[in-house]
Amino acid sequence: MIGRLLVFLGGLLVVALFAALLGPMFVDWTDFRKDFEDQASRILGKKVTVHGEVNARLLPFPSVTLHDVTVGPDSEGAPLVTVSRFSLDAELAPFLSGEARIFDMRIEEPKARIRLLADGTLDWLRGSSAEIPARTVVLEKVHITGGEIEFIDQQSGRTRKVSGLDAEMTAASLAGPWTADGNAVVDGEAGVFHLASQQPNPATGAIPLKLRLDPGSRPFSLDLEGDLALVDGKPIYNGRFQGQWRDAYVEKVPNDRKPAPAPRAKGEFELTNERIVVPEYRLELAEADNPYVITGEAKLDTGAKPEFLLTAEGQQVDVNRLANDGGQGKTGRNAAGSVRQRLNLLIAMAADIPVPTVPGRANLKLPAIVAGDTVLRDIQIDIRPAGTGWTVERAAAVLPGRTQVEAKGKLTLIGSPSFNGDLLVASNQPSGLASWVSGAVDPAIRQLKSAGFSAAVNLTPDMQRFEKLELAIGDAHLNGRLERGSLRGQPATLSVDLSGNEIDLDAARALGALIVGDDLDNGVFAQRIATRMKVGKLVAYGVESREVDTIFTLDSGSVSVERLNIGDVAGASIRASGSASGSLLDYTGKAQIAFQAADPTPFLTMIAGQLPPHPALAWLVKSAPWYADANMQATVSLGDAGGSGLTAKLSGTANGSTISADYAVDDIADFTGTAALKVNATLENPETQILLGQAGLDPLPIGTGVAGRLALDVSDQGGEAADVALRFTSAGTEATASGQVSLDIADFLAGAGKVSVTSDDLEPFLMSAGVAMPAVGGGLPAQFSADVKLADRKALFDRIEAMLDGNALSGDLSLDLSGQPKIVGQLKAGRADLAWFAEAVLGPVSDPATGKLSQKALPARVSEPDLDIALEVGSFSSGIIDPVIGLSAKLRRSGGELILDDATGGWLGGTLTGRLMVANADGTGLYQSRITLAGGDLADALPAQQEGGQAAATGRFDFDLVAEGSGKTVSELLGSTNGSGSLKVGALTVSKLNLGLLPQVLEAAAGIKGDITEDKVKAIAAGLIGAGPGLFQNVVVPFNMTGGVMRIQNVTLESQSAKLDGEARLNVIDGTMDGTVHVAFNAGDDALAGAEPGIRLAYAGKIGSPTRQLDVGDLTNFLSLRAFERERRRVEALQSNVLEKQRLRREVVLHRYREDERQKAEAERARAAEEARQKAEAERLAAEEAARRAAAQAASEGVSAPETQPPGDGIVTTPKMPVSPDDKVTRDNLPPAQPLQFEGLPGVN
Repeated sequence: MIGRLLVFLGGLLVVALFAALLGPMFVDWTDFRKDFEDQASRILGKKVTVHGEVNARLLPFPSVTLHDVTVGPDSEGAPLVTVSRFSLDAELAPFLSGEARIFDMRIEEPKARIRLLADGTLDWLRGSSAEIPARTVVLEKVHITGGEIEFIDQQSGRTRKVSGLDAEMTAASLAGPWTADGNAVVDGEAGVFHLASQQPNPATGAIPLKLRLDPGSRPFSLDLEGDLALVDGKPIYNGRFQGQWRDAYVEKVPNDRKPAPAPRAKGEFELTNERIVVPEYRLELAEADNPYVITGEAKLDTGAKPEFLLTAEGQQVDVNRLANDGGQGKTGRNAAGSVRQRLNLLIAMAADIPVPTVPGRANLKLPAIVAGDTVLRDIQIDIRPAGTGWTVERAAAVLPGRTQVEAKGKLTLIGSPSFNGDLLVASNQPSGLASWVSGAVDPAIRQLKSAGFSAAVNLTPDMQRFEKLELAIGDAHLNGRLERGSLRGQPATLSVDLSGNEIDLDAARALGALIVGDDLDNGVFAQRIATRMKVGKLVAYGVESREVDTIFTLDSGSVSVERLNIGDVAGASIRASGSASGSLLDYTGKAQIAFQAADPTPFLTMIAGQLPPHPALAWLVKSAPWYADANMQATVSLGDAGGSGLTAKLSGTANGSTISADYAVDDIADFTGTAALKVNATLENPETQILLGQAGLDPLPIGTGVAGRLALDVSDQGGEAADVALRFTSAGTEATASGQVSLDIADFLAGAGKVSVTSDDLEPFLMSAGVAMPAVGGGLPAQFSADVKLADRKALFDRIEAMLDGNALSGDLSLDLSGQPKIVGQLKAGRADLAWFAEAVLGPVSDPATGKLSQKALPARVSEPDLDIALEVGSFSSGIIDPVIGLSAKLRRSGGELILDDATGGWLGGTLTGRLMVANADGTGLYQSRITLAGGDLADALPAQQEGGQAAATGRFDFDLVAEGSGKTVSELLGSTNGSGSLKVGALTVSKLNLGLLPQVLEAAAGIKGDITEDKVKAIAAGLIGAGPGLFQNVVVPFNMTGGVMRIQNVTLESQSAKLDGEARLNVIDGTMDGTVHVAFNAGDDALAGAEPGIRLAYAGKIGSPTRQLDVGDLTNFLSLRAFERERRRVEALQSNVLEKQRLRREVVLHRYREDERQKAEAERARAAEEARQKAEAERLAAEEAARRAAAQAASEGVSAPETQPPGDGIVTTPKMPVSPDDKVTRDNLPPAQPLQFEGLPGVN
C-alpha cells in the first residue's frame, strides 16, 4: 500500500517535470493541460485529470504548479487520489545528463482511497501497468501537508482512516531508497512515523521497508523492519519488530538512584489484511545485561474463520531488581484506599479491553507484573470471550502479603459488571496486604499471621452474596453465609450467619475496612443488620469473651437482642436479652441482665478501660476484689421517666454482702448536667471488714467480728451540688458523713459537709483499716467530729474535736490528694507514745507473747499519706524513765520516713531538744536520732537506792547522743545501733561511795588476829564504803555505741582521798549492763612500794537496778604487806646484834693471820739479803784476783795494766721486797711491831 502510494507520487512527479520541461516547446500552449493528463495517465496506468489551473515556467529553474488533480476512478467510480495543489521546483543543469533533480516538491491536501476487495487484492493494482522512469528522477525534498488516506476493507467491512498527514520525504530515485518523517492521525490516534525503503528486489519485487511508529497517546514506540510485497495481488508485510517503552512513562525515582531501564519487546511478525501473526515475541524488563524475559505468541484472524490467541509466559523474576533498588517504597505508593476501590479500578481497566467478537482464548502466565507499588506474582489467567464479558476458566495470582487469589466463573463487563463463580482469597501476611491496599496497617491486622476466605459468590454492584462461606482470620475458622444488599434508594442490608471456634471482631472490622474503605464506619449503623453468631471465643475492642451465643437485629435505629449468652468475659458470665427502639431523645425499651463472677476485678477493670475515665468507676475497680462471688441481677428500663429517662434495679450478693440498689435518671441524653439523678444503695455484711473494703478502703486481713450496714443516698436535682449521705452502723458504733458535693468528673465529690463518729470501741475498726495503735487490746472508746470541705482533690478538716480513750485531740488538718497524699496542719494531744511513733512505720515493736523486741520481718512499706503537722503533746512517753512534758515538734512523713523534727520539751528536770527519724525502705528499717539534754537532774534520771530511797547520784548534767541503726526486724534494727555521745556533770555526788575509809580500815586492820584475808578485809570495807558520799568536779563521761551496746571506757575521776578508773557496757536490747570501777586510795605516809590500797566495784544486771560486787583484793594485799613489813623490822633488829659479833670475830682472826705472815716475810727478806751479800763478796774477790794476774802479765810484757775499780760505791744494799710500783707502797724503816692484844673481846685471846 505504501509502495503503491510512493509510485503514484513519483509518477505524478515525472509527469509534471516533463511537462514543465517540454511545455514551452509546444507551439499550442493551450493543449498543455490535455497533454499533461495523457502523459500522466500513461505513466501511472490510471486516469489523471487536472481540474484546476496549471502554471509552468522554465527559468530561472523549471517550476510546475497544478491545482485540483485527481487519479482514478476506483471500482465504484470514486477517485483513487485527489490533490488540492501540487508544485515542484527542479534544477536545470542535471537535465543535460538525462537526470531530473527536484530540489523542492509540495503536495497539499492529498486524499487517497485504497480499497481491499473481497478476494484480498487491491483494486489499485487492477488495470493497465505503470511506465515510470523511476531511476532518472531524484527528489531532494518533498513536503506533504493535510493528507488523508481512507482504507476500505471489503473483507471485514471495516474502514480505517488516516488524517492530518504531514510528512517530509526524500528519494535517491523513484525506485528508492525513500525516507520519510511525518505525523498523522490513524483512527483518532495521533502519532509520529519514520520510514525508510530500499529499491525493490529484482527477483521478488519486494520492497525492503523500515517503519518506526510512535503513537502519541501510547507509552511505547514500535520499529518494524521487513519486506513489503504483493503475493497473488495481496499485500504482505513481514519481518521483525522491536518495541520500546518511552522514558517519559518510566517511573520516576529519586535522583540518588539509577532508574530502571524501560521495558522493551522484539520478535517476528506477519501483517496481512486478514490477520496479524506474531509467531514469537520476547519482552525484556530491567537491566539490559540480565533482563527479565517474557515470551509467547499472538494472533488475530479476522478472515473466514475468525479467532484470536494470546499467550505469555515469563521466567522467574527478582522484583526488587525490576524496580531497581526495591521500588519507590512508601513515597511511590498508590493511594488507593480499599480493596473495593482497587477492584473497581481493575474492573474499569478490564472493561476498557475490548472483548473479541471472535472465538478464542487468552493464556497469561507470568511470574510477576510490576506496576507502580503493585507486584502481582505467579499470575496465570485462562479466559475465553463470552459475549458481554469473559469466561474465567482459571485466574490465579499472588498479591502483596503473600496473598493467593483464585477465581473461576463468569465475569460480565458490558452493562452492569458482575461476577458469579467461586472465589478464594488466602493471605499469609495480612499486614503486607493491608499496607498495599491502604498504605497503612491496622494494629489488629498486624497481629494476624493469616487470613482468607473461600465461597461461592455472586457479586454485583447492588448485591454481594457469599454462600458456603469458609472464613479464616488468624486462628479463627468460621462457616456460614453472608449477604449484603444495597438497592438504589433503600438502606443497605446485611445478613450474617456464622459459627466457629473464634472470631476477632477488631481484625474482622479492619479487614472489612480494607474491602469497603471508610464506608464501613460511616454506614454500618444505617444498615439493616440481622446476625446469628455462635463462637467459642470472641475478641472485640481488646476484650476476649468465650462461649458466645447471640441473635440480634438492627433496623433503623432499633435494636433487638433475642439472646446474648457469654460464658466467660474477663472472668464473668453474662446473660442478657432485651430490645430498644426510638431515637436518642425518645428511647423506649427494657433489658434483663444476669451477672456472675468469682472475682469481678478483671471484668470491672475491662469495663473501666472501655469507658471514659470517672473517679467513681476507678473507686469501684479498686474495691472489686472485695466483691468476690458476685451474683447480681439487674432490670433496666428506658423511657419510664418522660420518654428519655433510665431506671435500673440491682440486687444480689457479693462476698457475703447483701446488695440492693436503685438508680434513676430522667434524661440519659443530657449533656448539660441538669438531669435529675437519684441513687439509693445498701450493703449489709456480718463482717464489717468486708464492708470497709467494699466502700473503697484497703483494710488489713483482720476481722472485726462485728456485723455492719452501709447505706448511700444520692439526690441530684440538676443543680451544682448533690445531696449525699453515707451512714455506717454496727453494734456500738455509728459513723455518718453528709453534705453537698459535686458529681461532675472535673470536680468529683467537691463540696462541704460534716463527719461524726461515735463508738464504744473503735479499736477493731482502726486495726482493720490499717491504723497502728499502741497498747492493742485495751479498747478505744472514741468520739470524733469535724467540718469537712472537699475541693480540687483536697479535704479540709476544720474544728476537729475528738476524745480517744480519754485523750483529748483538737486541731485543723488538710489532706491533699492531687499528687502523693499529704496531711498538713496542726494537732494538739493530751498524751502520746513513742511506741506508736515507731509502730506507725515498723509495725509492732515488741512481741506480745514474750514482751521482747519483735524478731518478725518488717512489713513492706505501704503507701501512706505524707505528713507535715505541727504537733503539741502534753505528755510524750518514751517508754523509759520519765515522759517529756510539753513536747512541741514537727511531725513529718515522706517516702517511708517518719520524722519528729525540731522537738523541744521538758525532760528529767532539764530542756530536751532533738530529732528522731524512723524509716521503712521496703522491709528494711532505719532510724537516726539526735538528742541533747541541758540542765538535767541526775536524781530524776537515776533510780533511787533500795535502802533509804536516796538517789544513786546527784548533780546537774548535760547529755548528748547521736545514734543510728538499720535492720530487717525491730530487734535487728536496735541491735545494730551505732553512735556516740557524752555526759557532763559539773559537781557529781555519788551516794554510798566513801572514798576516805583508808585510815579507818588501817586502824581496824591493826586488830586483826592471825593472817589478813579478803573475807576479814571485806567485812571491814563493806561496812565503811557506804558510810559517806563521793564528791567529784567537772566530770566528763564520753561513750560510744556499737551493735546496740553502749560502751564507756577509760573514765577517770579524782578526789583528795582517791582516784577512780572505770568502764561499763550497757546493752540497750535486753536492758542489761556490766561495769567495773577501780578505786585507788591515797595512802599518804602509809604508802608501800609494791602495793596500793584499792578496791574494785563490779556492777551487773538490769540497767535500772544493777547488783554491786566488792572486790578487796588490792586492799587485802596492801594490809598484808604492811603487816609483813612491821614484823620484818623487828626480826632485822635482833639479827643485827648477832651479825655484829660475828663480824668482830672475823676481824680478830684476820689480824692474827696478817701478823704471822708479816713475820714470815721479814725472816725471808733477811735470809735473802745475806745470801746476796755473800755472793757479791765472792765476786769481788774473784775480780781482784783476775786483775792482779793481768797486771803481772802486763808487767812481764812491759805494759802496765789499767787500774781496775770495783763496781758501785762499795756499799752493799739490802734487797727489798718485790712490790709492784703500781701499788704505790712507800718503804721506810719501821719500829718493831708490838704484839696484838684483844683484851676487850671475850674469848679472842
